[in-house]
Amino acid sequence: MANGIKGEVGFKVAGSDWTLVYDFNALCTIEQELDVDVADVGTKLSSPSMIRSVFRIGLEAKHGGMSDLEAGRLIHDLGAQASAEVIGRAFQAAFPEAASADASAEGNAPTKRGGTGRGR
Repeated sequence: MANGIKGEVGFKVAGSDWTLVYDFNALCTIEQELDVDVADVGTKLSSPSMIRSVFRIGLEAKHGGMSDLEAGRLIHDLGAQASAEVIGRAFQAAFPEAASADASAEGNAPTKRGGTGRGR
């Protein structure tokens, strides 16, 4: 089962539960294997081969090594759009501070109230 606190995102496909997570090791693997800066991954996800490789890397922390072909079969079963959405949610979970800052910049974050937080 996926643990959102650890940045994990769960989904069901092909009759099984899967967990996508972009932990520190996954981020390093993305940079090394795909020769792309992690900050630029979002702009590269228009390429089917990039989506497939990023998806595979996100699965490896919980499901062990797999090939791009195996990851591609899962993407086919889940659907390309749904797979891209799962990747997006997993990246947001991996960088909660950045997701919160983006929401704040868009005016969607809850406003902070002044005070000490102590009751009177």
